Amino acid sequence: MDPLTLLWDNRQYLVIVPVLSLLMLVHELGHYVTARLSGMTVEEFGFGFPPRIVGKEIAGVIYSLNWIPLGAFVRILGEDDPSQPGSFASKGLLPRFIVLAAGSAMNFLLAVLMFALAFIIGWPTPTSMRVEIAAVSAGSPAEAAGLQPGDQIVGVADTPTPTMEDVQQATRGHAGQTVDFQIRRGGEDLSLPVTLRSSWPSNAGPLGVSLRGQVLESRPVSYPLPQAVVKGWERAWQLVTLTLSIPILLIQGAVSPDAVRPIGIVGMTQAAGQAASAVAETGWFFPLLALTAAFSAGLAVANMLPLPGLDGGRLLFLIIEAVRGRRIAPERAELVHAIGIAVLLALMGVLIISDIVSPAPPIDWGIRR
Repeated sequence: MDPLTLLWDNRQYLVIVPVLSLLMLVHELGHYVTARLSGMTVEEFGFGFPPRIVGKEIAGVIYSLNWIPLGAFVRILGEDDPSQPGSFASKGLLPRFIVLAAGSAMNFLLAVLMFALAFIIGWPTPTSMRVEIAAVSAGSPAEAAGLQPGDQIVGVADTPTPTMEDVQQATRGHAGQTVDFQIRRGGEDLSLPVTLRSSWPSNAGPLGVSLRGQVLESRPVSYPLPQAVVKGWERAWQLVTLTLSIPILLIQGAVSPDAVRPIGIVGMTQAAGQAASAVAETGWFFPLLALTAAFSAGLAVANMLPLPGLDGGRLLFLIIEAVRGRRIAPERAELVHAIGIAVLLALMGVLIISDIVSPAPPIDWGIRR
């Protein structure tokens, strides 16, 4: 098979190019805007990475288009030389802190925007589910009533409950009351009276069970702009806080390492290809918007980690400078960041090999028709 045919047959994976370009463009735009507002001299704002295709100087700034499309960059005068007027290093701690943090802030806002657009065009919402009891807590109302793991809940108080949210709302709405649960067990339909708790532990509910659900059918539900923006913000923030809590969840055993394994550029390309295929099959842009939002939120978190070579590492140096009352020697900072970048590149290589040897499982977009 010739290379052009192979490329055409796998064209869905090319969607990673505009996705990553958008993420990096927005990130660097945050650095660019805040640097200009802080009075720093921006020498170049480039889309893509060199070699340069074309460049035009406007008001002292070179705006360039470059051959390698996966990214963007901002070149600011004197990042380590405070003696140059208008340089990055000549500014105070606060302007430098803002410029370094602006990239991740812009990625977070992009995640909010992408999620908001996904809610506007239609978020996949289950309309029919198979809801089962996964576990029954000892001493709970569910145990006293005879509910068992594997029981399918088909109704509460003679009201059909096709989704997990419906079951949760029904139990909370009848807290402290005795209600009939319609159960399907081994092909037999049962009605079991359960006296629900009126108060319950923070990690439990009125019934005292863990639920699992299988979506049988879903439909896109569109939200008005104000509500979509609020939901987009909530979704992006939840993703950021979940990412930051992963180490604790791993230590507690609440999640398995396989469920939260990091992915590299190969894994991201595979995920983007799945999203593009889902869009082509359904005509619904939700998968691509949601994936772009997730990548952008992930980049916002990853880039703020206090690791040498990242913006978070540079922010850490600013904090150390504020505590010490003097700058870290530029040559020492450059050496630390160079080592950090080398380590990050090695880690990227490990992730690429991992993605090839053990690809991440297919993404369930929640689309059921």
